[in-house]
Amino acid sequence: MALTKITKIDAINSILSSIGQAPTIKDRVLNPTDPQIVMIENIFHSAVWDVLIEEWHFNTEKHVEFQPLHLTSGYVAPAGGVPSTGTQIHLRRDILRIDVSDDDINRQYDIMIRGGEDLTRNPYLYDKVNHTDLWTHSIHCDCVYKATFDFDPDWQTGFALQDRRIPIPEVFKRYIILRASTRAATQLTNNTSLIQALAQQEILARAVCMEYESNQTDASFFGFEHNSNYKSYRPYQAMLRR
Repeated sequence: MALTKITKIDAINSILSSIGQAPTIKDRVLNPTDPQIVMIENIFHSAVWDVLIEEWHFNTEKHVEFQPLHLTSGYVAPAGGVPSTGTQIHLRRDILRIDVSDDDINRQYDIMIRGGEDLTRNPYLYDKVNHTDLWTHSIHCDCVYKATFDFDPDWQTGFALQDRRIPIPEVFKRYIILRASTRAATQLTNNTSLIQALAQQEILARAVCMEYESNQTDASFFGFEHNSNYKSYRPYQAMLRR
């Protein structure tokens, strides 16, 4: 059998099988009427959110520039001109977390997301140090974005990815499935042995994710700055004679 990418249907069926239940079909997942399927879906979506909010390399971008409205193209200034106090910085709806880049030295700002509770208003950037949502200049931030488990347009967990679609890597999909399976076994069964076995598999899956994360980020405890490079001493090169 050819290996294919894991879809939401595969994830739901894997969670069901982990607690000894029969697999379901796509129509029952997209239009659930069985209370058990609804509960499994809720557990699955909660696991997705819990993993995404942790800030992994695949859904994080550093030093993203955000501009106030009066510095963006297409901005129409009011009759009195651009206010001296500045304008708001509107954010995309797929941003889960945001912070000022290099916040260990940029202490003059303490930002957070406000607004966007409904689709009629965009979320915006608020500065808790100066107590304002008006900006006169651009600011660089580190962002954590939402990501999709698959690209099935029939399911979206309560949000619309208007600007981009970030896919969740397959290794994290496996971790999400095992994390949701452990939670489902805890809530829907009384089998302690099953819960312990699934929890052990979840720990192993997280270890694989951490290995993937380390390889992707090329992390170093030296704390190199953004967009920099460093070539460390390599002992084997000492033997070279040129």
